[in-house]
Amino acid sequence: MNFQTETSRSLTLNWRAVGKGILVTVILIIVFSFLAGLIFYLSNLSETVLPWLAALIFFFSLTLGSGTAAKTAGEKGLLHGLAVGLGFFIIIGLLAAFALPGPFTLIGVLEKLCLSIGAGATGGILGICLTD
Repeated sequence: MNFQTETSRSLTLNWRAVGKGILVTVILIIVFSFLAGLIFYLSNLSETVLPWLAALIFFFSLTLGSGTAAKTAGEKGLLHGLAVGLGFFIIIGLLAAFALPGPFTLIGVLEKLCLSIGAGATGGILGICLTD
């Protein structure tokens, strides 16, 4: 019997799709953050809601960006979604390390990592489900 395996192609990623997903994520975070700022400025909402809203914006934007990457790639949605999530986490971590003064907390970093992985996986699976 002749069994053929696809080991050489099993974990290859479409890096263009991953880059597109990260770009979509960055654009959506900027737009949603701007809209949230307007809502807080024009209304009398308490700032105690802000951390929850920031996490929601982060998760929703990353889910849509990961879904875009998976749909663009057309295959391996979970891997493409996780690549967008982890890539975005690394980019945000590096930007924060250089731009923000002060130490990081382990809880804060783990929270962002879990949000990134969860949103990336969710978006990657949804993106494949929406592929034609």
